[in-house]
Amino acid sequence: MLIFPPLALKHRYANDVGDSGGNLPPLGLLYLAAIMEKAGCEVQIVDSPVENLDLEQVLERVGKFNPNWVGVAAITALAEKTSALCQAIRSKHPTIKIFVGGPHPTVRPEEVLKDTGADVVITDEAENVILDLVKDFDRFAEKKIVHAGKVKNMDDLPLPARHLIDLKKYTALPNNYKVTPNSIHVVTSRGCPYPCTFCFDANSGFRQRSVPHVLAELKMLKEKYGALEIAFWDDTFTVNRKWVMEFSNAMIREKMNLYWGCYSRLNLVDAELLANMKKAGCWTMFFGIESGNQELLDNIKKKMTVEQMAEKVRLVQSYGIEIRGSFMIGMPGETPEMGRKTIQYAIDLDPTYAQFSLTTPYPGTALYKEVDQWGVLNDQKNEYHGWSPVFVPKGYRDAQEVKTMQKEAFRRFYFRPKYILKKLLKIRSIIDVKRNLKGLRFVIGMSN
Repeated sequence: MLIFPPLALKHRYANDVGDSGGNLPPLGLLYLAAIMEKAGCEVQIVDSPVENLDLEQVLERVGKFNPNWVGVAAITALAEKTSALCQAIRSKHPTIKIFVGGPHPTVRPEEVLKDTGADVVITDEAENVILDLVKDFDRFAEKKIVHAGKVKNMDDLPLPARHLIDLKKYTALPNNYKVTPNSIHVVTSRGCPYPCTFCFDANSGFRQRSVPHVLAELKMLKEKYGALEIAFWDDTFTVNRKWVMEFSNAMIREKMNLYWGCYSRLNLVDAELLANMKKAGCWTMFFGIESGNQELLDNIKKKMTVEQMAEKVRLVQSYGIEIRGSFMIGMPGETPEMGRKTIQYAIDLDPTYAQFSLTTPYPGTALYKEVDQWGVLNDQKNEYHGWSPVFVPKGYRDAQEVKTMQKEAFRRFYFRPKYILKKLLKIRSIIDVKRNLKGLRFVIGMSN
């Protein structure tokens, strides 16, 4: 049994956003499940957030299935819940073998081993060791901490075992779908070669699946699940320009007729690339813009200028591709004046949507290691999700001032008459109406 621990929507966003937050499928667990099933194992997935399960309900599911092994995915914000879950399973079902993996165990393996009482903690990408772990558990249990390393050839991985979950329960955020909230998430690559200090995946070694391998998955998703829309969840989709051109050409040639969006960097797009992506079905792109202050961009090693980003935003917009711009409040070196400059920069750029997250120095990042240079970080790990003011730069009085700046950002960007009018004039269907109402609910939750 592979488990993602309980996580309430209100905890994830640190605000009351109603039911407008999206739910992402646990692709990491689905890849592990596919490997295990291929080897003849019976596997169940328990995705607590999407099923709205609490700890007791998860324990009931464990008891009913009575697995030999339980694997738990751990992120920093759920470190305490992961520990509580593992300890409860150990107490109630002492014969079940427990392993824990994910981003948090990768950077804090000894701490996770101690806090959870798990038999084995896996660092990095568990696909490399999961079969050996099950076949020879005692040997791995002696090690306690297993360093799995990175998957080198991603074409060697089977396709995620999506049949183990109900895809209809997974809905995208209101600004992240065009024709159906049930867009299907796909990963074509892992890792990012850029050094941004706030990012867990910085300098993490970029690896990519082949175009035919990805195309085969997309065809399967259309045939088996009736896919209309794909959300590519790569950290940086356009790192390999040649690959993206080949992929886009294949999508056009095969008449895939899928709407899709992706994440990237503004320095990794150009006119020819955007034209091809648009023709292949790309309608939205997410870019980390972060700040309107060059000094702050340099502090986090963004490797771009505010002028370059403004120029590229205009280029993307000229191809009719929607932009989801990500901005950070409370960055290293930031003052309230700088924060307001970032808000104004976001307004001037006028992306289709703007996200204003709070700078969070996650364990394992360069920013976490140098945090004392820039400000004060609290140790409430359950608040490490990007929406709580866990980090207060020296230029701000306190956490409340940082949070107030974030609320001001949402209000100033979204409650502009020009923005509201533009949104109203773009409504073409009942799907548009529902999406905008959900988006409004999200913004109200974030700005109040």
